[in-house]
Amino acid sequence: MPQATDYNIANQSGANFRAELNTILAAVVSQNSGSTAPTTTYAYQLWIDTSASPNPLLKIRNGANSAFITIGDVTLTNLGLAALGGATFTGDITLNAQSDLRFADSDSSHYVAFQAPATISTNYTWTLPNADGSASQALSTNGSGTLSWASFAALATAQTFTAQQRGAITALTDGATITPDFSLANNFSVTLGGSRTLANPTNLTAGASGAIFISQDGTGSRTLAFGSYWSFSGGTAPTLTTTASAIDVLVYTVRTTGDIAATLITNIS
Repeated sequence: MPQATDYNIANQSGANFRAELNTILAAVVSQNSGSTAPTTTYAYQLWIDTSASPNPLLKIRNGANSAFITIGDVTLTNLGLAALGGATFTGDITLNAQSDLRFADSDSSHYVAFQAPATISTNYTWTLPNADGSASQALSTNGSGTLSWASFAALATAQTFTAQQRGAITALTDGATITPDFSLANNFSVTLGGSRTLANPTNLTAGASGAIFISQDGTGSRTLAFGSYWSFSGGTAPTLTTTASAIDVLVYTVRTTGDIAATLITNIS
């Protein structure tokens, strides 16, 4: 074991001096290799631990001279450490403490990055597809971590849907004046508890369409006036079915931000 008990050469005879010097030099050139740590240690001292399995490890003493820190496997190129100019990893790579995986632009002045969430309750692995997808496709998960390319509806492309498309029916608040917010939904419902006015909706967008289900309460005889934006056939506002619990449907399309073409389908049952 080419290790020295210390690096101080005591006053001694020539032969003993040479023997101790050779021991110290052997320790230096062998990086203090041995199956146990050197008995005398110094901050930033190197040691090759030959007891490590399966291969010897190069270790360095920390700055506090309180422990050895492993650098790498002495049997591997670059001690098994990743090279700055490129590396091939044969095991998992973990970026701790929400560190980024960054991809720099051509002059390395900016980057895009992936980052884990701040907290996560379990581990997830996503497996990428084994081929490229088609134009406009996006990655989709099967719910078990397997990703594949899938096509999705695009706003500027004509679509053929193979399943029913629908929007929620949002309840309006009954009151003397009822004001729908067209940014919330296309379809609405309201039960009239008295004679009301359906005011001009907010957030109109030309081309939007939908339906408002208008129900009489258990008393009935409720009437409904309309705001100036509502336009009906012949310019005449329709009359609700006033039977108790009757339901009418006001079908509409927004023509402009100040005009809504509408028609009333009465007494559905």
